[in-house]
Amino acid sequence: MKLTQLKSNHKEKFRQKFIAALSKANNITAEQAVIEYKDSIEQYIADKYEPVEKLIDRINATQRPVLLNIRRDRTRDDKCKLCEGNQDNVDEIAKKYWDRIEVIEVAEDRHEGGALYNIIFHEEEKEKKLPLTAIIHRGELIKFWAGKSVEPVAYEIYIKRVLS
Repeated sequence: MKLTQLKSNHKEKFRQKFIAALSKANNITAEQAVIEYKDSIEQYIADKYEPVEKLIDRINATQRPVLLNIRRDRTRDDKCKLCEGNQDNVDEIAKKYWDRIEVIEVAEDRHEGGALYNIIFHEEEKEKKLPLTAIIHRGELIKFWAGKSVEPVAYEIYIKRVLS
């Protein structure tokens, strides 16, 4: 599925939840909330999604396949063992395919990283399953993995498919 479609689906679900919360907080119907707060709703959603939309635009503009790596910030004291363990695998792929793919790393605790994580891994989990890695080509989410270390050969299967 296209990243832009996943983002649109996520954005619409968020919009509906936000309208429901707004209507409940003000003791009005959802329809009344939309009419009364339309500009505020749209501005809030636009502001909230702007950072992740820029990241998705960057990914979509890349002509080469992208290996996306959403992980815990490397500078945090509370290290993610799976993130650290999988980093060697990502680095191996980056070294081997340096001239044919682009590796994009983003921290999950940055706004755009957390938002993109939720857009791709849209299950309602209390805790994030890190790292989330994905192969994306021309905006198409080819394959993703969450909460596990992925052997380089698994990444290669999907990279080779899009490169051929």
